[in-house]
Amino acid sequence: MKKLLLVVMVVAVFAAMFGCSPTKTEEPAATEAPAATEAPAEQTESAEPAEVASEEKFELKLGHIMTADHPNGLGADEFARLVSEKTNGNVTITVFPASQLGNEKEIFDAVEIGSIDFALLGYGDPAKKFADIGIFDCPYIANDRDHMVRILNSDVAKGLYSEMAEHMNAKALAGFYFGARWLTTKDKEVRTIDDMKGLNIRVPDHKLYIETLGAMGAQATPMAFSEVYLALQQGVIDGIENPLAVIATNRFDQVQKYLMKTEHIIGTQAIYVSTKTLESLPEDYVKAIEEAAMETAAFINEKAFEAEDTYGQELKDNGMIMIEDVDKEAFKEATKGIYDQFDPELVAAIQAVE
Repeated sequence: MKKLLLVVMVVAVFAAMFGCSPTKTEEPAATEAPAATEAPAEQTESAEPAEVASEEKFELKLGHIMTADHPNGLGADEFARLVSEKTNGNVTITVFPASQLGNEKEIFDAVEIGSIDFALLGYGDPAKKFADIGIFDCPYIANDRDHMVRILNSDVAKGLYSEMAEHMNAKALAGFYFGARWLTTKDKEVRTIDDMKGLNIRVPDHKLYIETLGAMGAQATPMAFSEVYLALQQGVIDGIENPLAVIATNRFDQVQKYLMKTEHIIGTQAIYVSTKTLESLPEDYVKAIEEAAMETAAFINEKAFEAEDTYGQELKDNGMIMIEDVDKEAFKEATKGIYDQFDPELVAAIQAVE
């Protein structure tokens, strides 16, 4: 924790220290994407706009696992647009959505070796090498989504993002809201821990998710996201836990009936970059990319908030039965032991963010 607090004080110094070997090109194509709008929660200390003097051209790649119309997909396109704009068109990013470049682990591994430059993903794979980064996925760590965004914009979070680079060849540029996670099942309503018994629930391959669903009473089954729909369709698993936007945009309502408002994890993700990529770029491009990441995080926050507010009704209209009278206090009590694996000082620092 002492090391983390030191990193927090010097976070800006890390911005241009690390880096990949992207492809240079003579004629980059501009990336079109929706324009950014005001974020639901204010970003902290926005930087002065970068003044780009470099003229080298680079073609970079970004991978993620969501559909193009999911807030992450919209955000990936926005990030590509902003980077191109801020570098006078000299840095272009091609976006590969919907697991085109692999599953979560494959994409993150590729970012580490530098064959993919950027990714929008959760904390599961980074946490395997740097456990502290997984704290954002602890159950019921935030009061609500606005509180979660303030945590992501805190000095504590920024310190963790920078410290990542000491443990792997990647770092997080900015964190963003992904969505509170709801439980869905095909055949059974869930309101209590007893109702969870015997249910086989898919989770990401992330230690904290496995432990959280297990503590809630379910049998947690790690599975790549690309395999989930077929597994539900064939009855290999009984249910899933995901934000409303993920459930709706992937049409899980076609293979699930019940939608339970457990909100056991206030889900967040991050924009990751290969440190090899950063090392290969001129300093002014690195600054432009960092600015673009912060602006993109605000953009995704807004889109994710909007999606959460609208997709619940859409799922109900599509025939899902929404269960809101869930015993959250019992689930919260059952999962509080998850925090024991983290440094108490880190837990206290995160929980102290108002």
